[in-house]
Amino acid sequence: MSEEVEEKKSSGGGKGLIIVLIVLVVLMMIGMGVMAFLMLSQGKHDEKGGEKAVAEASADQGGEGENEHAKHYSPKFKQYEPPKEDAEPEYFEMKPFVVNFKGEGQAKYLAVTLKFMSYYPQLVGEHGDMEHLRPILRDKITELLRKQRFSELNKDDGQEVLRKRVLKVAKEVLKEHHIYPDLLEGVYFDRFVMQ
Repeated sequence: MSEEVEEKKSSGGGKGLIIVLIVLVVLMMIGMGVMAFLMLSQGKHDEKGGEKAVAEASADQGGEGENEHAKHYSPKFKQYEPPKEDAEPEYFEMKPFVVNFKGEGQAKYLAVTLKFMSYYPQLVGEHGDMEHLRPILRDKITELLRKQRFSELNKDDGQEVLRKRVLKVAKEVLKEHHIYPDLLEGVYFDRFVMQ
């Protein structure tokens, strides 16, 4: 009889130990899951907070006594010296574009000469970053111009629509090369001919 009691105690003690171990493992897994969740949610919070801070800084531009041409942007982009308060806009001129486009029987060629405008000479100046990106810009803009349609460009707002598309393409090129795209503020046509 004493052997049966010992056998029950030892088998009951083993089961109790197994249950305790299982409970500990489950608690550890839950704890690790909670820690992982907190760490991941903290990372997302930091990113949103950083973007919010940049947006707030950008919204503060143009206040009294501040340089209205200076841009405040994320450090993930190349940083430039801000322009002086009384800075004049500078222009980056592209050689003329002459392309075959979708003239729809009305025209065969589109000839465009354009300039990009910015207050940052390090971007658009003679030795600025856009000079180094000139071949890429030329290729992307040529591709865009070839896709245009006469019926769209011949409308009253046709040039304005194309201006926005060209600016968007140029900003995408800048962004790909870690340059804050909004430093480029405009694009202007010196020549726009469809024939």
